[in-house]
Amino acid sequence: MKNRIKKKAVALAAGATLAAVALAGCTSASPTPGSESAPSAASVFEHVHGLGIDSSENVLVASHSGIYRVDAAGELSGPLGGEPFDAMGFTSAGDEYFVSGHPSAGSTSFAGPNLGLLSSADAGESWKSVSLAGATDFHALTVNQNDATRLYGLSSDGAPLLASADGGATWSEGASIQAYALVADPNTPDRLFATTPEGVVVSDDAGQSFNALADAPLLYLLAAAPNVPDALVGVDVEGAVWVRDAEAGTWSDRGLVEGTAYALAVGDDGQRIALIDDRGLVESFDGGQSWTVLIAV
Repeated sequence: MKNRIKKKAVALAAGATLAAVALAGCTSASPTPGSESAPSAASVFEHVHGLGIDSSENVLVASHSGIYRVDAAGELSGPLGGEPFDAMGFTSAGDEYFVSGHPSAGSTSFAGPNLGLLSSADAGESWKSVSLAGATDFHALTVNQNDATRLYGLSSDGAPLLASADGGATWSEGASIQAYALVADPNTPDRLFATTPEGVVVSDDAGQSFNALADAPLLYLLAAAPNVPDALVGVDVEGAVWVRDAEAGTWSDRGLVEGTAYALAVGDDGQRIALIDDRGLVESFDGGQSWTVLIAV
């Protein structure tokens, strides 16, 4: 059994880490122009709120100035659709994207102060308002990657978890939790994971209730592999990358990030991992055994 004093200290460290990451992502920044020409990696990566991997294996970067795409050669393009909105919450299922946050200054496309839920069904070429326009700013947002009608979100105002079974058109209230990341299990309907200061929790009733996930490290970032049931990847409050074996259900340490990790995504087979840390955008194609820098900052 873990020492209770140590566990409490780690929990406090978790809260401090989550607060630091959240504050780093919420400081003001000047939006880039609404064009797709020569964005600066340093400016885009300064405030990253989410990552995804599209159907062409490009990495999607949700930032303070829109959604950007990074190809296998490390070429950065965006903001997608020419929309430099502040993407505080982002999630994707293949080439279907969902975003929340705030419109850019002077936006003629979306009214403020909050975007509510936006979606794109054409890989970011165009965006439409789905629901909650002006009212809601989801800071945590997740979609079931194998069923894009199933969405969950936590807003910045401390309201209960919201769940949707129709692509975000309508929402129902779930449990009241404090969480940094939400992850819909792509292989188990109604299962939802959340990272909290007390540890990783799991719901098997579409977010109505949560229980501690047994044996999980104290993670703040978490992602699931779409095609590998029970495979999870996370980053803990001390910067260690953890991978849960899909068959054994055990967690293994795969090294340390540099500085703070801000966002995480996992490929279909669970072997590809992308994350943003103080180095920039880094990737592993062997489940975290080795890492390369795709774009340095």
